[in-house]
Amino acid sequence: DLLEHILLLFIFSWISIGSSAVTPVFWEKGKDLLLEVMIRDVPEDFSLLLWTFNGKVVLVRFSPGREPRVSDVYTGRVEASVKNFSVKLKNLQEADSGVYTARVTADQVQKLAEYSVTAQVSPVAMTVDSVSSSSDSCSLTVTCSTQDSHHINSTFTCDTNTCSQEGGERSKVTTPGASLNVYLLNDLIICNHSNQVSWTNNRKMIDDFCFFLHFDIILSDEFLGHFYDSLYYDVLCLIIL
Repeated sequence: DLLEHILLLFIFSWISIGSSAVTPVFWEKGKDLLLEVMIRDVPEDFSLLLWTFNGKVVLVRFSPGREPRVSDVYTGRVEASVKNFSVKLKNLQEADSGVYTARVTADQVQKLAEYSVTAQVSPVAMTVDSVSSSSDSCSLTVTCSTQDSHHINSTFTCDTNTCSQEGGERSKVTTPGASLNVYLLNDLIICNHSNQVSWTNNRKMIDDFCFFLHFDIILSDEFLGHFYDSLYYDVLCLIIL
C-alpha cells in the first residue's frame, strides 16, 4: 500500500507521455457508459493502472495479480474489468460530466486513453406558485425545477397591453456547462434546461392564468362588430317571420 501511494503521487506529479488526444463522448443521462483502453498499449510489466476523473479523483486501481479496486465514492456506480482494464459508469448523471483518464505506470507514466464525457440534461418542470389578478392587471410567480433539485423562481406581470418579466431569477448554472433559464416569449412562459449537446423545456400560456387577456380578445372591436351584425340579422329575420 505504501508503494501504491508513492506511485499515485508520482503519477499526479509528473506529466505522462502518450497520446494527448481527448475523445469527446456525448451520452444519454441514466444510461451506462463503457470507457476502454487499447490492451496492446498496456505494458506487461506495469505496476499500476489508474482511471481518474478530472485529473484528481481516482475511480479504479488495477494492479497485477489483484482484483480491481473501486474507490469508495464510486462503489456501486462503477464496474471494472480485469480482462481489458475498462470501466463502466452506471446510470450516468449530469454531475458525471467531465474528463476521464486512464494512465499506466511501468518504466514511466503513460496515458492510455482520455474521454471528455458530457451527459444530456434532465427534464425541466414548471409550477405556478401564485397568481394575483384584477380587471386590468395580472401577476404570477413560477418555479422552474430539474430532477437534480435545481430551481429558479421568477415573476411575470401583465397589463391590458403587454407582459414583462419583473423579478426573481432569470438563469442559474446547474452543473458545469449546463444552465436553467426562464423567460417570456410573446404569450409563453418558457423554462429551459440546456448544455452544449442537449436541451429540454416546459411551456405555459400566460393567458391561461391572466383571464382578462381573454376578455380583451372577446371585447375587441372586430369581435363586437361581427356580434352586432349577427344580432341585427337575427332580429330582422324575426320581424320578417
